Amino acid sequence: MEKIPSDIKAFVNTSPWWRTSFPTEVVCSGDGVGDLIKRVKSESRRPFYVLDSSLRDQEAFIPLFGRTPAFIFDASASEPRTEDVDRLVDLIGSETGQPDLIVAAGGGSTMDLAKAAAICTANPGPSSGYQGYDMELNKGLDIWVVPTLNGTGAEITPIAVLRGPEKKLGINNKYVGPAVAFIDPQLSAGARRYNRFFTLMDCYFHHYEITKSKTSSGEALADASKGLTLARDPLSQKIDGYDDAKAIKAAMASVLGGSSSIGGRVGAAHALSYGLSNSSPTLPHSVAVTISMLALEDIYPDGYADTLKFLESNEMHVPRASDYGIGEKDIEKMTKTALGMEKLWQSCFGVNWREKATPDFVRSAYIKITGK
Repeated sequence: MEKIPSDIKAFVNTSPWWRTSFPTEVVCSGDGVGDLIKRVKSESRRPFYVLDSSLRDQEAFIPLFGRTPAFIFDASASEPRTEDVDRLVDLIGSETGQPDLIVAAGGGSTMDLAKAAAICTANPGPSSGYQGYDMELNKGLDIWVVPTLNGTGAEITPIAVLRGPEKKLGINNKYVGPAVAFIDPQLSAGARRYNRFFTLMDCYFHHYEITKSKTSSGEALADASKGLTLARDPLSQKIDGYDDAKAIKAAMASVLGGSSSIGGRVGAAHALSYGLSNSSPTLPHSVAVTISMLALEDIYPDGYADTLKFLESNEMHVPRASDYGIGEKDIEKMTKTALGMEKLWQSCFGVNWREKATPDFVRSAYIKITGK
C-alpha cells in the first residue's frame, strides 16, 4: 500500500486511493464545512440542508445550523424510516424557492435519509415503494454530503438504507449516489467514542466480508483489502480521543467501503444482521453486524477473532441480542428475513449457496445469538 498521510495537510493533497470507478466527486478537505459553503455560493445553488441534531452544539457545524431551509434529524433515535423520507419530501416540495440540491451533514443514517429524499422528489408515491433493486427511477435533486463519522461508506454508495413498514432494505439506484462528498477527517472529532468505534467496526465488516466474497469484482477485492488494513489498525488500538492519523485512516477506509461495495457484496454477517435489525428499532446496524459476526466463527474464523480482539482492546461490552429485547420469540421471523437476502448468501457461499444457507443453518445461528 502507498504511504498513508499522517496529517491533514498531506491528506488534502493525497491522490485517489481507490481502484473502483464511481461518479461521486471526492473533495479531500481540511475545512469541509467551509469548502461546502464556498461551493454552494460559487455555483449559486439553492440547497436544502439535512443535519444530524447531534452536531448542533459542535463549533465546526455552527455555520450550517443558521441556514434555511433545513431539516434536523435525530439519528440517535432510529435509523431513517420511510416515513421520515416521505415527511422530508413533503417539506422540500412545500418550499416556495424550489431547492435544486440536498446537502447532508452527519453519519450514515443522515446521509441515507437525504439520499432517499433526493430521489423521491422526482418519483411519486411513498418511498417504501422504491425499496429494492433494478427499478427504473427518475433522477431527483443533486446530493452533496459532509460525513461526520468515518466508516459508513454512505458518502459514495448509490444506496439509501431505510426501515420500512415491512422490511429494512435500501433504495438501490444510480441516482441515489452523492454528486460530491466533502471528506474532512477532523469533522469526526466531536463524535462519541462509542459511535466512532462501532462505525469503524461496520467499515471493517464491509471490507472483511467482501474480501471473502465469491462474487466480487477484482477492483472491489483490491479496495476491500486495502480498506481492511486501514480499518484494522486503529481498531486494534484504543479509540479514545480524536487523533488525526487514526481519523485519516478511518476516512480513507470509509471511502473504500463505499467503492468496494459498488463492485462487491457483503456476506453472511450482514444477512443475519438484517433479521436482527427488523426485530428491534433501537438496534444500530453496526452493532447488529457485530452480534452476527460473533455467531459465525466456523465461517469467518479470523473475522470472529478480530471482533473479539477489537472489543477487548477498546474495553467495549460484548453486545448481545438480549440487550435490545431480541429473544427466542423472534427466531422464526429473523430466519425468514435473513433467508431473503439471497445475494448475500451467494456472495458468502457461491453458486450452490442454497445447499449451505438452509433454514436450519440460519435458525441455528439465531439460536446461538439469542442464547437459547
